[in-house]
Amino acid sequence: MSQSAILSPAPVAGPWGPGHRGGAPLLVIGAGPKAIALAVKSSVLRAAGFDVPEVVAVERDCTAANWRAGRGWTNGRQPLGTLPEKDLGFPYDCTTWGDAQDPVTGEIAQRMAGFSWSSHLLGQGAYARWIDRGRPQPSHREWADYLEWAADRAGLRTVTGEVRAAELADGGWELTVDDGTAPVTVRGRGLLVSGPGPTAGTLPADGAGVLDTAGFWKLAVEGLPQRVQSVIVVGAGETAGTIVRELALGQDRQATVVAPRATLYSRGESPFENRYYSDPTGWAGLSEADRQEFIRRTDRAVFSQEVQSDLARTTNVSWEPGRVVGARPADSGVVVEVAYGGELRVHRADLVVDATGGDPLWFTRLLGPHAQEALRAALGGTATRDRLEHSIDASLAVAGLPAPLHLPNLAALAQGPGFPNLSSLGLLSDRVLASYVPRTRPDDSAAADARTPARATAPGLDPMGAVQR
Repeated sequence: MSQSAILSPAPVAGPWGPGHRGGAPLLVIGAGPKAIALAVKSSVLRAAGFDVPEVVAVERDCTAANWRAGRGWTNGRQPLGTLPEKDLGFPYDCTTWGDAQDPVTGEIAQRMAGFSWSSHLLGQGAYARWIDRGRPQPSHREWADYLEWAADRAGLRTVTGEVRAAELADGGWELTVDDGTAPVTVRGRGLLVSGPGPTAGTLPADGAGVLDTAGFWKLAVEGLPQRVQSVIVVGAGETAGTIVRELALGQDRQATVVAPRATLYSRGESPFENRYYSDPTGWAGLSEADRQEFIRRTDRAVFSQEVQSDLARTTNVSWEPGRVVGARPADSGVVVEVAYGGELRVHRADLVVDATGGDPLWFTRLLGPHAQEALRAALGGTATRDRLEHSIDASLAVAGLPAPLHLPNLAALAQGPGFPNLSSLGLLSDRVLASYVPRTRPDDSAAADARTPARATAPGLDPMGAVQR
């Protein structure tokens, strides 16, 4: 497991303030792929001589918890929906840190390759077997093992506990963390929010007839009761798709998908769509309507082609267009009301799973009064999804805040469709970390040098700063 920082139960007095922010870490809520990608890139850049902050993750469970069985998002056996080659360093274009011909750029790429999916398999002696088997998609459990391996190699430090509050203070962020014994304060110069957050479904989950995503996967790991033969799944995204696949193929149950459109659409997957995920150059030049349509067609409310291919092998799946407007228990089952085309239809099932996804604004409930006020000022009003999506700058942070608040899960519209998911973790880490590197201008006429990140000038500085070892 990754190292955990040893924290005192009292608020930790960090050695940094408005004039000493350079030594404070970048804090990440959640020790998942985004935190690990940042930690890997940070360790590589510091080894190459760049002055970037260390990454500290605050995690209530364990590294890559959402990819493991029993944590509420999978049974661990589901295949990864993204190519494993799109790993923590992808797309391995390190020109953020120098010219393509600069030796340091090649050095960074080579160091990042040491944290790749292939390197993980080589270390296990499993690379040849994977190739010989036709490069199959790893399971979620196997992907979690890869992420934990990379986190350990990069030295990602984690603070164990649940974030209860996040506040702006002294030019940075303060997190109040509940570790189960006493509140702990963790300080950093920036904050990145990762993970899907708690589920926010259409129907209230009761733990019996109506389950949310976490409730379903916990039940699936334990084993569905024999009485549950028919299940209604609400939602048309990949979260719903993996649940439907598990029901139809893994559990041999009848599944009916209720989706807002006429059918279950598959994700667009060609070099033309994938290009914007790997390299969003030109993305901002598209009209907003085209960007919204692109995201809807390739990432939201669609099943991956792999899920669609798997479901084609079974007759256990049907679909119903419409939106669920109500549910009630009836005769040891559940009656669901679906509105479509001005009509209200009634369907019955043994179980209902609301898989409409997480709440992208969940983090706003953590913000203290100063952070809330600053966010309102930066957005020009109350924090809404639309305002936040339009506010995200090149560093994947909300523009105009006194300390960076990076929100990659809301960055698709403004910065590119790959940032909320696993499609460009290497580029995500470049964008975020580059915003912390000072820019140098050796002379006023060297405009190109002004765009080049500075190398480290104080290698002895403790980047952890605000967290006691």
